[in-house]
Amino acid sequence: MMEYVFSPWRMQYVGRDKSGACAFCEALKHEDGPGNLVLFRGKACFVIMNLYPYTSAHLMVVPMLHCSKLGDMSHETHVELVTLGAKAVEVIGSVYHPQGFNMGMNLGQAGGAGIVEHLHMHVVPRWVGDSNFMPVVGGTRVMPELLEDTYQKLKAAWVA
Repeated sequence: MMEYVFSPWRMQYVGRDKSGACAFCEALKHEDGPGNLVLFRGKACFVIMNLYPYTSAHLMVVPMLHCSKLGDMSHETHVELVTLGAKAVEVIGSVYHPQGFNMGMNLGQAGGAGIVEHLHMHVVPRWVGDSNFMPVVGGTRVMPELLEDTYQKLKAAWVA
């Protein structure tokens, strides 16, 4: 028998107006901080918090190049993407002590990409039992702290 996992909290994100400018490109136009959620800018990629996180400290590593295909990136960008992903795991681990991680990319609409036009890699910390009844029964995801507080903790650890 197939089991289903419901994620009704995603409708706010999925149903948003997508006709505007790219959220990642827009974030790069502003000073880094809790307002744009950018934690770090490298040479070819940057690290940004997810505005609609699956768990606390959900980060994304994003190439600065606005592209939707892996083949559009240079070798150096590929290397920095993976290197910053590893750094994100290290920083999140030092602050939040998760028991595991999910890392990956959703490519294209059918692949589950929420921002199809600008590829990005998710870094999601996981804890045993981090999924509970609240999202399914209550239609609510419980986040234990404000995004701004998470930002400050991760930013401090990133530069340390």
